[in-house]
Amino acid sequence: MPGVSDPNVLKDGDAVVVYDRRAKKHLVILEAGKRVQVAGGAVDCDDWIGKDEGCRIRTLRGGGVAAYRATLEDYVLLMPRAAAVLPPKAIAYVLQWADIFPGAHVAEAGIGSGALTIGLLEAVGPTGRVTSFDLREDHAKRALKNIENWRGGVSDRLDFRAGDIVTELASINVDRVVLDVPEPWQAIEAIAGSLRSGGIWVSYLPTIRQVDQLVLALLDSHAFAPPEVIEIMLRKWVADQQRLRPELTMVGHSGFLVRTRRRGALHADTGELGNEERS
Repeated sequence: MPGVSDPNVLKDGDAVVVYDRRAKKHLVILEAGKRVQVAGGAVDCDDWIGKDEGCRIRTLRGGGVAAYRATLEDYVLLMPRAAAVLPPKAIAYVLQWADIFPGAHVAEAGIGSGALTIGLLEAVGPTGRVTSFDLREDHAKRALKNIENWRGGVSDRLDFRAGDIVTELASINVDRVVLDVPEPWQAIEAIAGSLRSGGIWVSYLPTIRQVDQLVLALLDSHAFAPPEVIEIMLRKWVADQQRLRPELTMVGHSGFLVRTRRRGALHADTGELGNEERS
């Protein structure tokens, strides 16, 4: 049997996804001595701890269930929530569109249930830092618990601050800003004072009216480049022995992303810029 240091072996504290006989997923945090209930019967966590990832265990009713370490997508979709979370398609795109790199210092608001925060913490790596702001203590409590239960010990990269990013951001300098707040335009001055020249700001917004208000505010600001707006669509397919086709239903809209960059200083020798050159 492989040793407990083997990365393929499930350990106490791992977040795993259990597939029952109906292929339904259940998120389980493995805990020695704990019994969990899934469709098909109860299973003792001890039966999985020390076994290879993907192993199938018989339930107390005799059914077979398999456990795999949760992916970030699994964890985001199945973890307990205190607030709505960004869908995995948006989180993945934010990480690339905002160019979150190892060693970056990222400012985030609000923390919600921690889904986007976990993605940011993974992306900045052990030398990076995420400073997260939120006004809701109940949201923060749930989010911090979700982050603590995620694999890899990423919580030590997080600096959580209970407060408003508009008033608190001025105390730090950051490489990137990622916002999931309803009125991001209120933070324009604060972000302009904190985000480094060339730094990227991405906001997630659910409605086009919010997008319009943010875009207009950014276009009126000399501190930021003209914004970009996108919407991400995702269509899943049915793939089994009889069918290979798109699913009959899809989530057509979850939110919009708005991106801009912090402008640098205008040097005296460049002259006055026209509107078409202000990028």
